[in-house]
Amino acid sequence: MRRFKENDSDNFNEINNSNVNFSRKENDINEENIIEENGDMEEQPLKTLDEEKKDPYINSSMKNFRLIIGVVCLILFISFPFTKKVTKNYKDQLTSGVVENVNVGDVLSKGALKLDAKDASIEVSSGYGNLEISIWNFADKEDNDYVQVFIDGVEQGAPFSIRHKPAKISVPDKAVIQVQGVRGGSNNGITYAVHFNKTGETYLNTVPLNAMNTYTIISR
Repeated sequence: MRRFKENDSDNFNEINNSNVNFSRKENDINEENIIEENGDMEEQPLKTLDEEKKDPYINSSMKNFRLIIGVVCLILFISFPFTKKVTKNYKDQLTSGVVENVNVGDVLSKGALKLDAKDASIEVSSGYGNLEISIWNFADKEDNDYVQVFIDGVEQGAPFSIRHKPAKISVPDKAVIQVQGVRGGSNNGITYAVHFNKTGETYLNTVPLNAMNTYTIISR
């Protein structure tokens, strides 16, 4: 009988150990399931965000179109402040020399003019200090003529293209100003307008290639 009881006790212990091990395994399985469920819940929002980023209505063509529109708008925004409207103030029978009632930058002629090259003397009141001259293309078409300005024989910067937008140069009230023809953009000659701010006078002139027009400033 003692052996039987000892065997029963051993069997009982084995059963208990088996139950404990089974319970542990079951707990481990439950914990793994909980972890997997939590992982699925964490990945769910990420998948949702990825799905939101993929918009079937926004393809590569639409992206390129938006990019082009953005670039065009940027160019227009940048160039707008530098765009100046040209004032057309056409006049008949224009000749070399002084022309009345002209503002700096006015377009005075629809076509190219044949003018005579002339020098001029400009009288100003003494004590003015520096004055400013403005040089521009007074014809409708800009034909890419180039000139260079000298003051008392000293060049004032590099040659520049005569445009509708005036080039402004500061000069002393006693000086000899020379405008040299550097390059003709057409066969119509190099023509330009020059305005003296202290007297309000505007001169029309033409300068042959490699020759000079001379403007002498005289203080009274």
